[in-house]
Amino acid sequence: MNDDDSRIILSPAFPDGGTDPLFGRLERAASNQVYEGGSMSFRYGIWANTVRDNPVDALADIDDDSSDASKKTTRCINYFSAFAEIQRLFDVNG
Repeated sequence: MNDDDSRIILSPAFPDGGTDPLFGRLERAASNQVYEGGSMSFRYGIWANTVRDNPVDALADIDDDSSDASKKTTRCINYFSAFAEIQRLFDVNG
């Protein structure tokens, strides 16, 4: 990875996420974190790729359907906020 903002770089680190199910994948990852499951990082990685695939699709929708692009972008913002809130709950110093 690098700081090249001129092109999209898709990580091959985890299986293709698709655009759904965002909530189910975040819920499974958070549950795994609560119970200190060994696959927590893997689950968050798959969830992150699922979130990532939404703006990738949104870019394709910009010319065709700007309302879908806006929904997918808003969805990503909200899910990253949800992830931050989950991590705040686990912050022993916060």
